Amino acid sequence: MEIMKLVPVGKERLWGGSRLKKEFGKNFDIDCLGESWECSVHPDGECLIANGFFKGQTLSRVLKIKPEYIGTKSSGCFPILAKYIDAKQSLSVQVHPDDEYAKINEHDNGKTEMWYVLDADKDAFLVYGFVHPVNEDILHKAVLDKTLNKHLQKIPVKKGDVYYIPAGTVHGIGAGILLAEIQESSNVTYRVYDYDRQDKQGNKRELHFEEAIKVMNMEVSKDVSQGVRLVNYYPGCSRQIICRCKYFDVEKVEASRGFDFSVLETSFQLLMCFEGCGEVWIDNDFGEHWINDNYADIMSLSDNGKENTFRINFSKGDTLFIPAAAGRCHLRGKCQLLKVRC
Repeated sequence: MEIMKLVPVGKERLWGGSRLKKEFGKNFDIDCLGESWECSVHPDGECLIANGFFKGQTLSRVLKIKPEYIGTKSSGCFPILAKYIDAKQSLSVQVHPDDEYAKINEHDNGKTEMWYVLDADKDAFLVYGFVHPVNEDILHKAVLDKTLNKHLQKIPVKKGDVYYIPAGTVHGIGAGILLAEIQESSNVTYRVYDYDRQDKQGNKRELHFEEAIKVMNMEVSKDVSQGVRLVNYYPGCSRQIICRCKYFDVEKVEASRGFDFSVLETSFQLLMCFEGCGEVWIDNDFGEHWINDNYADIMSLSDNGKENTFRINFSKGDTLFIPAAAGRCHLRGKCQLLKVRC
């Protein structure tokens, strides 16, 4: 069983910038790089495998061959999409549907997500819900009159902040924010307002007001202030759970030397390194056999079946996929990363 380094998918966006290229080594031939999809099996952007036995294959194909790599907690479908976002300009004010609505109307999953703020300009802010209850008439008039801002809750942000955005919450990432996003595997977005921006052809982007009204929460948003999060300190690292919901668990790890961890049969794990570098490996029994590309031939990874290890180096900007049931893993290095599982 191998740890797989993923090849991300770049997305050009009107509001994108250059920080993902300059700081994270995302060498896409894209002028305004807004998103780097780090782990995705979504048909709108599928990640490839960069190393090992499955090198060159899409992650989605690997998981069709080896569905057990997803884990027993998910019902055969890969549940998440992980990305980095560089908002040089503000994103649209938008909302995502829940699973029930999306599956019926969009033939896709809903989209609940969380953000970990990697960096933010001094006066940067997020849009998160409404400051008072609204209704369809109020919102429709506000969009037409371009006065929607007065109804929206603006939250100042700084490096290290975490926000959980359940489906149905009106939201927007403000200018000058760099963040990591963990979400359901979905690409359904309903734009409510887009600052009257125009694309390269001079066209305004499509809005989806009628769809948005059907799925958004129009009540006052719940308090999203940051509570104190428990940090667990171990020899060589600190670890803290920063988000836990029905779709994913996200842990921030800061390693000064390294740490050991287990990957159980319940879920795969992702390691998203956003600072530093290191190496990671699994305690493996090489007597295992793997299915190759044509689904028929069997290839043995060892002649003697003795226990051995695979090691893979990583650095800032790399994302690693560790299959479910990998067992005991070891990481050594000085780095900061998000560790994601379902």
